[in-house]
Amino acid sequence: MDALAQSTPESEILNLSKEKFRWKTAGNIDPIEDLFDDELVFVHITGNITTKKEWISQLRSKSFVYNKIKLKEASVKVYGSTAVLVGNATFTVNGGSVYPLVYTEVYTKKNNQWKLVNLHTTSGYL
Repeated sequence: MDALAQSTPESEILNLSKEKFRWKTAGNIDPIEDLFDDELVFVHITGNITTKKEWISQLRSKSFVYNKIKLKEASVKVYGSTAVLVGNATFTVNGGSVYPLVYTEVYTKKNNQWKLVNLHTTSGYL
């Protein structure tokens, strides 16, 4: 049996989330924009809420830059066509600000593709 046949929704989401981190630190915005659902709601550590359009604009203009993301752990629960990932990681952004965060990512499957519909971050200790 090949590796693709062994793929589970949980492993797909874990891999997609890790890829998202690689895209962010590489400044590769196009796949991030594709991953984000048009109805994305992003609740930042500050309590600020942004839409997909607003967040992609900040990433493209480099007013927010991910320098490094060090993943500590993440786990996924799948409920039909919805998946919830909870993880913690250290984010280094905007040239050196470091934030240990706990985050929740909610994905839904649309047209046979996982889309990130909600992202919520909060301060956390690793």
